[in-house]
Amino acid sequence: MDIRTLDLAAIASTGGFIDAVGDGEWELPSPCTEWTVRGVVEHMVENNRRTLSHLGVEFDGTDDPRADFHSSAAALHAQFADDTLLTKPFPVGPFTLTGEQALGVHFFDVLVHGWDIGVSLGHEVVLDEPLVEAALEITGSFPDHKAIYGPSALFAAKLAVAEDASAQERLLAQTGRKPGQRGA
Repeated sequence: MDIRTLDLAAIASTGGFIDAVGDGEWELPSPCTEWTVRGVVEHMVENNRRTLSHLGVEFDGTDDPRADFHSSAAALHAQFADDTLLTKPFPVGPFTLTGEQALGVHFFDVLVHGWDIGVSLGHEVVLDEPLVEAALEITGSFPDHKAIYGPSALFAAKLAVAEDASAQERLLAQTGRKPGQRGA
């Protein structure tokens, strides 16, 4: 499946959790211990802003994290409608990836952060199985590098997972998350 289609599906899934955030829930803690729910959304918006900036597109947000998430994601995908961007080099952390690979990281990040927001709100989150499987395939291609997993890295340290763990449990463990985990 085209990475753009997967990414749009992750954006829709996570957007549903963001749209469910009540006015008094933005400062709830999240499984990303350094961020509240608002911080998780702002992180995703900043990732979109950084990618758009790399493409020469300026994104001016508002004071509404919900609107900023949706509009920055839409702006990002308006740019990626151009197939040539899939082979263009993109900086991601200390690495240079193709646009397709960078969008794969975006897809995985947005999908998992949707889980973060959902559990922060107290929901029992079951992510879409085909999206989880696609995300596992992408994360399986990541090198086991200190810039990717661990303290001050792109993602939290991996956790051990049972051999019979579900795809979602394996995906969560890839980024240091535990099923049933709530905000810090």
